[in-house]
Amino acid sequence: MRRSRLRDAEALSPFMIGMLALSLAILFVPLGIIILLSFNTSPYGTFPFQGTLKWYGALFTDSGLLGPTWLSVELSFLVAVSAAVFGTMAAVWLDRRASKIAGTLFRAALLSAITVPWLILGLAMLLVMNAIGIGRSLFAIYLGLLATVLPYVVFIVAARLNALDRDLDFAARSLGASPIISFLRVSAPLILPSIISGTLIAFMVSFNNFLIQYFLAPFGVQTLPLKIYTLIRVGYLPDLNALATLIVGITCLFIAILHRLGLRNAGLPGGAAL
Repeated sequence: MRRSRLRDAEALSPFMIGMLALSLAILFVPLGIIILLSFNTSPYGTFPFQGTLKWYGALFTDSGLLGPTWLSVELSFLVAVSAAVFGTMAAVWLDRRASKIAGTLFRAALLSAITVPWLILGLAMLLVMNAIGIGRSLFAIYLGLLATVLPYVVFIVAARLNALDRDLDFAARSLGASPIISFLRVSAPLILPSIISGTLIAFMVSFNNFLIQYFLAPFGVQTLPLKIYTLIRVGYLPDLNALATLIVGITCLFIAILHRLGLRNAGLPGGAAL
């Protein structure tokens, strides 16, 4: 029986390797083409290839992409910081104060925000914003994105809190520290890598979330996803390749930071990797 299973595993291994290679190709080949074309002289993405940096220069001079890009960065930064603050508070309540029923209901609500398609969430948020008088505005985008990314921060920080050694907190309390001081001096430094990781994930999700921004953006206001959507409906622009290459590079930097924080978090007392 055991030998039969080993033979089956060996027979499947080439198929699995092929599927993995195909998946990686589908994921990374388009990115590689975009990066390659961002250095191509031709404005239409045609060959033969001739190297140039003029599209990067055009991106920072006469391109209309910088305004929407900075708006998206500022909005995503505000959403990420807010998610870090409120998400950490919610995680602490969920881990240490919530009753079993309240915790279960709260987790279910957070999971629904993650599992429900953004198309449905965006439409529902638009109806809610109109009903409460906010309408389509930058504040509506802020609230919609915050509701979308908050569960990520809560679950990441709550998982880290659950892995902490409670005796550390009890020891601080027994030495006369108040609950707030005990949290700030004992728990907060230990969960800081998770807070930073959740904040970075919240920023990336907010920055790239087209559907929520599409439903809630007011007329005349364009974030970067909305601007790109408008441009690709008109025609091909080589500036987009340069911008996409920069975004891919920044995303890789974020991933490296998250990986580094995960390794550091794995070495903390009572902790597990993110």
